[in-house]
Amino acid sequence: MSDDMSAYKEVFLSESAEYIQSITDGLLALESDPFDLEPVETVFRGAHSLKGMAAAMCYDRTAELTHKMESLMDTVRQRLQPIDSSLIDLMLRAVDSVRDLIDDESSGGQSVDIDDIVSAILARAEIRSTPEEDVAVQEVIPPEVAEAMPDVGSRFVVTITLAETCVLKAVRAYMAIKRLGHMGTVIETRPSVQQIEDEEFDRAFEVILRTQEEPDAIEKALSVISEIEGVVVALVEDELAEKVMEIEARSPKGRLSVPKIAETQTVRISIGHLDNMVNLVGELVIIRSRFDKIAHDLGSLELGETLSVLEQVSGDLQHEVMQTRMVPVGNIFNRFPRMVRDLARDLGKDVAFEMEGLDIELDRTVLDEIGDPIVHLLRNSIDHGIEAPDVRESAGKPARGTVRLIARREREQVRVIVTDDGAGMDADRIWQKAVERGMVASADRDSYAESDILMLTCVPGFSTVKEATKVSGRGVGMDVVKGKIEYLGGTLVIKSRSGVGTEMILALPLTLAIIQALLVASAGQVFAVPLSAVSEVLSPEEVTLKTVDGTPVVVLRDGSVAPLYLLDEVIGAAPRSKRQPLPGEHIVLMEIGEEINALAVGGLVGRQEVVIKPLSPLFRGLYGLGGATVLGDGRVALILDPRTLFHMGA
Repeated sequence: MSDDMSAYKEVFLSESAEYIQSITDGLLALESDPFDLEPVETVFRGAHSLKGMAAAMCYDRTAELTHKMESLMDTVRQRLQPIDSSLIDLMLRAVDSVRDLIDDESSGGQSVDIDDIVSAILARAEIRSTPEEDVAVQEVIPPEVAEAMPDVGSRFVVTITLAETCVLKAVRAYMAIKRLGHMGTVIETRPSVQQIEDEEFDRAFEVILRTQEEPDAIEKALSVISEIEGVVVALVEDELAEKVMEIEARSPKGRLSVPKIAETQTVRISIGHLDNMVNLVGELVIIRSRFDKIAHDLGSLELGETLSVLEQVSGDLQHEVMQTRMVPVGNIFNRFPRMVRDLARDLGKDVAFEMEGLDIELDRTVLDEIGDPIVHLLRNSIDHGIEAPDVRESAGKPARGTVRLIARREREQVRVIVTDDGAGMDADRIWQKAVERGMVASADRDSYAESDILMLTCVPGFSTVKEATKVSGRGVGMDVVKGKIEYLGGTLVIKSRSGVGTEMILALPLTLAIIQALLVASAGQVFAVPLSAVSEVLSPEEVTLKTVDGTPVVVLRDGSVAPLYLLDEVIGAAPRSKRQPLPGEHIVLMEIGEEINALAVGGLVGRQEVVIKPLSPLFRGLYGLGGATVLGDGRVALILDPRTLFHMGA
């Protein structure tokens, strides 16, 4: 590869990964609905684009394989052969080979052999529709589908001619086709969607449209679009009508995708640059806090007004910078449908996979770290949770099990939930296994809630699997999942009902860089508590305090109790006691997962955005502390970790 092309390698690798994912998504969508034309176009265009990019990079073998994939999908586009599971399997194998090829060729290697997959694609592409085969191919489209197609409105051929001065022809064509799509159903375009996207036409193109609108209304709607010189609307002639009806019958959704023209321009930025920007904005936040303190001490009204403007501008800058790091969880989730499909087939299970909340955003750093934990949870659900079809039917369940992956935004957190309607977790069996391993004492059973017993599965080395499978026993246990989530400042909660199903809930912070914090004082020091963990702040007079087994507790509104801790004692600044909170102290209710604890603090300092600075490696693993921050007066405040704070000294 020339030095000039080497400069584009990172861009190629990034964009090719997106095309590979797009092709995979299209194939899975096509498998679920073989009569939808849009996934066919998606796969074809993805292979076409990859072929061109690979050829430009001189990755000849990648270009060859993607060209064969494109040719095969072209026969599918023309409906010259049926869409079945063998076709999807073959194309997914080809996608895997393309991924391996790109890794190989981009590193200068020649170790990936594509002869077998190319031969398989060529053999499949040789299937052509002959008079004897027409019936077999047509059987892919059930007659009842064609009969059920509503004959709503008239079918028109709309011929659109762009002005000679039009520069962005694809954009104008996109606008016209989109406008027509609002008036009815776009059935087909001439030239094809791909050719329109690539601007492979002169000035005129045709759109076949089914609509209830009159020709005058169609012309009027298009005439308002700039750089359109002429519009001719004509009824579809009898000779063409039969072909149009055939296209509609084969696409029950009745709509052809319009060219996908990006609505905004984007620029690719390396994660390193974003990290540097976040660090600089963090320093700006600290400096702004120090200026606020100086302005308050000086009592300068003019300085205070100026700083209020600075605070607004720096706040907007901080928001924009943080938004550049926020990425939809769909960027990680989109790789899981293929994994679930393949795993279910390997294990002989029938699994429906559903995803929700793909547009929920997380910090890129957090998102990159949660991929492996989610993979393990999904594998657990399919391998250990979902039963075999015959077992499910004998238990009165549908033969097909369901696994769901859900993302939800809750306050300053995102919850990622993996659920299944499988066999569930047997708390008694887990307890017995824990007793056998010496993890717990049999006599302590009554002191453990069921949720605590389920969390025993997160102890290193714990397993209730009687027999290892190709999925289990890979060295990644629930202890690794729990450790990773807690390292990110999140929590793991397990809920399950035997015979009904299991729910794994990951509560994750939106970002690891800048957080909203409640500043509290104790023993002459200021501490920061992540506001996402604070449910309420009360004075001792506002709550009911009791003593249970000699330990003070706070009675909550629902009648339950939360153990009460004193911050100065938790951090070791005062000896342990069982005293009640003193007048002037406040009680902070902190909620982590399903657990609520009450923390008595010496005083409230305020609420502030703080920049998280990691602790020295010497203090890693220290219970109760999650980092440090610099306050406006230059003092360092430790950030409390609500997940481990109440285990300090345990």
